[in-house]
Amino acid sequence: MVGMEDNVVVISRAGERSLPAELVRQVRERAAIDFVVRQHAPGPQETARLLSRATVLATTNVTLPALDDEVLRRLPDLRRVVLLATGHEHVDDELLARHGVDLVTLPAYATTAVAEHALGLVLTLATRAHLANDRSRGLVPTDTSLRGIELGGRTLGIIGVGRIGTHLARISHGIGMQVIGSDIDADACTVAGAAGLEMTSTDQLLTRSDVVAVCASTDRAHSTIVDARRVGLLREGAFLVNVGRPVLVDTGAVVAALRSRRLRGYGVDEVVLDPGGHADLLMEGRALQTGHSAWWRDEALERGATQFGQAILDCLTEVAEERAA
Repeated sequence: MVGMEDNVVVISRAGERSLPAELVRQVRERAAIDFVVRQHAPGPQETARLLSRATVLATTNVTLPALDDEVLRRLPDLRRVVLLATGHEHVDDELLARHGVDLVTLPAYATTAVAEHALGLVLTLATRAHLANDRSRGLVPTDTSLRGIELGGRTLGIIGVGRIGTHLARISHGIGMQVIGSDIDADACTVAGAAGLEMTSTDQLLTRSDVVAVCASTDRAHSTIVDARRVGLLREGAFLVNVGRPVLVDTGAVVAALRSRRLRGYGVDEVVLDPGGHADLLMEGRALQTGHSAWWRDEALERGATQFGQAILDCLTEVAEERAA
């Protein structure tokens, strides 16, 4: 049994609703727990006050406090940060580790949602369904072309064959696409290859694919994978979609390729183009933006809440074991 000297602080917009009621009950049996409702991240002084006795901080990206050296020195009891998110390149986990704090994320809670969203972007660009909707609403001229392509038999290249990329490969086979993959992680390549996915280099993938999907994670250096040189390797008339961070793709190079008609369409799960400077691409339907909504699904939200609560419980167990060692 964990002693009640442990304190969990949950900072989120949803408060106690961030966790299923049963998991709230289980946490309360093992530690003190405080729910702090905030719309944005607290500042340094408030963070130090809220977490003064915290063993575990559980939060979301929106409400994640800035945990720098100065703040962390004021939190001697903090041992875990649980982040209800998959990507964590914005968190300095090495700095946390120097202060004896481990970072815990939820890498699998939105896998299905994001993979399906990637395929949705591909289907939408290929069928021009978004433009057909705009034309039916009178938002674009009536003579706007809705001509698209069939995807069956075409090649989809997936950059990043982790959980999301491999699931995208599985469901894309279902509509008759040929799928190839690339990844800088040798272990990921081995696992994907063993599952039957043909692996190749990223450069070769770009030259062979009719559609390219970027499903890679982002490192702390914010490295661009599809840079200007690689945009130039894309097939004439190819489609590109990005469900990773926008920085993974050189947006300027993509805009130039779209305007020169080399690239037929770009779908990105963020907002990187503005209605002023890129009105032509948005009106023509060759750029599709979904504002970081790929994960926003009923099932992913429910799964995330459950995994969030379970991660807190696991952290309490680990901290107790470390204390007893």
